[in-house]
Amino acid sequence: MGIADSPHGGNLARAALEYGHSEKELLDFSANINPLGPPPGVYSAVMEEFWRVRHYPDPDCGVLTQLLADYLGVTRENLIVGNGGAELIYLLPRVLRLERVLVVAPTFSEYAEAVKANGGEVTYVTVPPGEEIFPAEKIAGQLPGCDAVFICNPNNPTGRLLGPEELAPLLEAAAAGGAMLIVDEAFMDFAPRRENLSLMGPACRRRELLVLYSMTKFFGLPGLRLGAAVAGAPVIERLKRVKAPWSVNALAAVAGAAALQDRGHMAETLRTVDQERDFLFSALASIPGLNPFPSAANFLLLDISGSGMSSFELVEKMAGLGILVRNCANFYGLDDNFVRVAVRTRAENKILAESLGRVAGGGQGQPTRYKMR
Repeated sequence: MGIADSPHGGNLARAALEYGHSEKELLDFSANINPLGPPPGVYSAVMEEFWRVRHYPDPDCGVLTQLLADYLGVTRENLIVGNGGAELIYLLPRVLRLERVLVVAPTFSEYAEAVKANGGEVTYVTVPPGEEIFPAEKIAGQLPGCDAVFICNPNNPTGRLLGPEELAPLLEAAAAGGAMLIVDEAFMDFAPRRENLSLMGPACRRRELLVLYSMTKFFGLPGLRLGAAVAGAPVIERLKRVKAPWSVNALAAVAGAAALQDRGHMAETLRTVDQERDFLFSALASIPGLNPFPSAANFLLLDISGSGMSSFELVEKMAGLGILVRNCANFYGLDDNFVRVAVRTRAENKILAESLGRVAGGGQGQPTRYKMR
C-alpha cells in the first residue's frame, strides 16, 4: 500500500520512505491540523513537567478533565477523556452493545471499522457532497432496527456543518426507537459560534445522545492523542469501567491543560482558518478542472473529475513534489474523483494552489519539488 491509497492522511513516515523526502521536508495537506500548531505554552509546559514520565499518570486526568469540561460547558461527570477520539470510538460498540449501526457517509472510516471489529453490522446512508438539503427524514426512516447512527459534524471529508435543527429528526427517531445518536464534533471548534451549534449540552441530559470530541485538530496535538466523549453520567460511568487505565499519558494531559488556557491562540486560530479557507477556496476554484466544496472546517474537499486525472494519479504527482494531499477514493460514497486538502498558512496555501495549477489544471511551467525552508 502506497501513500495514494493510505486509509488516513498524515502518514509522513510512509511518504518520506516512498518518495525520498525527509519527514520534515514534506508539506502535509493530507491531515487536518491547526495550521498554527499547538499554543506556544504547550512546549514549555511539557518541558517543565517532563519529570512526570517517572511516575504513573493521573488515571482520572483530573486537571485536564476539569479544564476541558469548563471549556466545553459541561460538568466533569458528563465527560470522559481518552487516548484520542479513536480509543473512545472503539469503546462504544463494546460498551453500548452496538450490533447494528447506521453510518452517514462519506465520513471518517473508523466508525464503521470499530463496529465491525466488535462483530457488528454497518449500513450506510450516502449524502453526496454538495447535496443542498440534508436528508434527515430519510436517514431517520432507516434508523428503526438499528442500535445507533454515527454522524460527523462538521463532516469529514465534506466540511458540511449541520445546525441542531437539522439533526433534530435523527435525535427524535433515536429516542423513539431506543437507539443512540452519536455525533462526532472533532472539527466543531473551527466552526463559528460553536456554543450555538454543539450538541454537548443536550448530550448531558438525553440518554439517546453522545458527542465525541478531539483535541488533536484545533489544538494541534495529533502526536499526543487526546479525545473525549460527552454523554449522560450513567453512560460515562460505563465507559470509564471498560476504558484501559492510564490510557492518557502524563505529558498529553499536561499539553492539553496548557492548550486550554491559551484563549488568545484559539482566537488567532479561528481568524487564520477563516481567512485562509476563503483564500484557498478561491484559489482552487480558479484552477480549471478543480471544484472545491464549501466547508465549515479547516479543510476542503475537491472534485477533480474535470482535470482528467484520477485521485491516485494526482496524489502521486503531488507527493513527488513533497506535497501530501488526501486521496478520498477509500471513503464510502466517494470515488477516485475526489481529494481533500487541509487549510494551512498563506505561504503554504499559495504553494499548494500553484502546484495543483500546474499538475491538475494545465498551468504553464514544470512543477518543481517543494522544499521546506
